[in-house]
Amino acid sequence: MRTALLGVLISIPAYAEEKAPKLTGLFPHGASRGTTVTVSASGEFPSWPLDSWLCEERERDTNLTCKALPEKGKLEISIPGDARPGIYWLRLYNRVGASSPRPFLVSDLPDAIEKEPNNSSNEAPHLGKPGRMIHGRLEKKGDVDSYSVDLEDGDVLVADLTASRVLASPMDGSLQITSAGGFILAENDDDQGMDPRIIFRAPAPGRYIVRLFAFPAKPNSSIQFSGGSDYIYRLALTTGPFIEYSYPLAAGLAAPVEVTLHGWNIPEDRKTIKLPANGGRSLDLIRIPGAANAAPLAREDCKSLTEEEYAKMGRLPEPTGTLIVSGRISAPGERDAYVFSAPGKENFEVSVTARRVGSLLDPVLMVKDADSKTVAEKDDTDSELDCTAQFTTAENKTYRIEVRDRFSHGGRRFFYMLRIARPARAFSLKLASDSFVLDKGKKLEIPVTVDRRGGYEGKILITATGLPKGVSSTTAESLHGEDSAKAVKIVLEGDSTPLDIPFRIRGSDGADGSEACWAGYNVPGRKAPLTKAWLTVKGG
Repeated sequence: MRTALLGVLISIPAYAEEKAPKLTGLFPHGASRGTTVTVSASGEFPSWPLDSWLCEERERDTNLTCKALPEKGKLEISIPGDARPGIYWLRLYNRVGASSPRPFLVSDLPDAIEKEPNNSSNEAPHLGKPGRMIHGRLEKKGDVDSYSVDLEDGDVLVADLTASRVLASPMDGSLQITSAGGFILAENDDDQGMDPRIIFRAPAPGRYIVRLFAFPAKPNSSIQFSGGSDYIYRLALTTGPFIEYSYPLAAGLAAPVEVTLHGWNIPEDRKTIKLPANGGRSLDLIRIPGAANAAPLAREDCKSLTEEEYAKMGRLPEPTGTLIVSGRISAPGERDAYVFSAPGKENFEVSVTARRVGSLLDPVLMVKDADSKTVAEKDDTDSELDCTAQFTTAENKTYRIEVRDRFSHGGRRFFYMLRIARPARAFSLKLASDSFVLDKGKKLEIPVTVDRRGGYEGKILITATGLPKGVSSTTAESLHGEDSAKAVKIVLEGDSTPLDIPFRIRGSDGADGSEACWAGYNVPGRKAPLTKAWLTVKGG
């Protein structure tokens, strides 16, 4: 009897008691191109070593490599010299499941890792001439991190903190620049959401101190600087190129486009960039050598104008498709106005994108008819400061669209995209999880939420793609007016050998597939959903 029982126990797979890893953070959370760095992973790792998977921000494959070192929680990440600077997403996985993805930042500038003690000006490590990315952590309550740099008279220093954005650090950071003697010369709290940015022109040659501290992102009753193991940040300190935005902010697909880069310390011969025609909708990231960052440029099937081009026309062209106008509220109290004529009674959607692309503008949108009657007005939309409004035109009537800052602020950093279009009849798909486990020989149900917009009534066919050999997916139908209009389930099953693989879930209109999208899931710190989910196939 004992022998038989022992045989049963031995036949149970060794991974039956194993659990999937949980990755909560990386430190350092980035490195420069052409380097290899040892990274400490935080989270729960019931087994070690673990396998890893990396992809670029746009979810393309990458030539970065990551391997687990013998010490638990330690990873070695190698970044080739030709790797693209930007955000990469890292998963750790074993044979029973995978962690959620966490960001790893690759830069074009040299990297440095914070070393304690550096709480005061006297302890601040001397970095010399600025031009590097610092990976740090406010590791306990009351922590203050300081760094000293040398500036020449007239040098423009950009100090930019990445913490709440991208890294999802639970901190509301503050930056200060002081003299060597401790006098505050510049400070900022919330330039980019809860992340500060300072643009500082040195009034005289000398040594300056950059210091940072934080309050909790979710306010509490404590009145003190906050910190913790998850208060991680990347601090860019540079007197080299720093790109804030491209102008225009959007461009069509059919023709080449010329854009102008705006920011600080950008060489004159690098300010104008020519880009070829684009075959499909995308978000181009425009970079120049030595820059600390990149400027996003939306490429869409649209007609793109600038505020200056509109001024020469005096009237917007008839909106037959999507029309995007790039503009700026250049001075305090300024209101930008755009006039167009409606060909008939139609529904229009007008939106202003500003904060989402890094602008300081808190936009207010107003639409008036020829009699100056307000037909639509919007400040914030949901939880965002950017805004969207809809209205219905009357036949052969003229309308005036106005954009202003809520607090009547203005300047060259108050840029925006005004989008005018008929409400899009479209749909999007959402996943509740970023990873799934299929037991060999069994079935796995994956719920998919469907969001129909603009009165979309078409049939949507939803299925999984990129599956391994031996695993199949059902195709679910989402039908307008039925229970499936808002949610469906697809089923995976098969007899594949045990493996781990990224895959996607695709929705199409069921006709020629012209209306199609990928199901996405939310990742802390990222504005747009990721779409490459993870599938673990466990053996029987």
